[in-house]
Amino acid sequence: MKKLEIIIPHRRLDDVSEILKSANTGGMSHYKIEGRGKVKAEPVEVARGTASYTPEFIPRTKVEVIIRDDQVEAVINKLVEKLGGDALGGKLFVTDVQIAVDLSSKQRGESTI
Repeated sequence: MKKLEIIIPHRRLDDVSEILKSANTGGMSHYKIEGRGKVKAEPVEVARGTASYTPEFIPRTKVEVIIRDDQVEAVINKLVEKLGGDALGGKLFVTDVQIAVDLSSKQRGESTI
């Protein structure tokens, strides 16, 4: 099993959700985060347009999903195809999941996803 962590602009959440649904990956979690990276924030006007500042951190959405090993390449390719080239950027990280346990059924392994 692999864990995908996908950091995207919030407006792309529906695209990611549709890709994961079409790949039959099971559930996903998402939450709002802020961070900084290669893409710099745009200046924001404050005080009725008389002053501006550039925020250090940019709002993003982080999606986490656990998928089977045989799904990884197909899902990555679909995400890159759909989200690639976006000027607002984003990242995708893949890590191994050693153990997964469904607390209600007490099942272990891939059957939990």
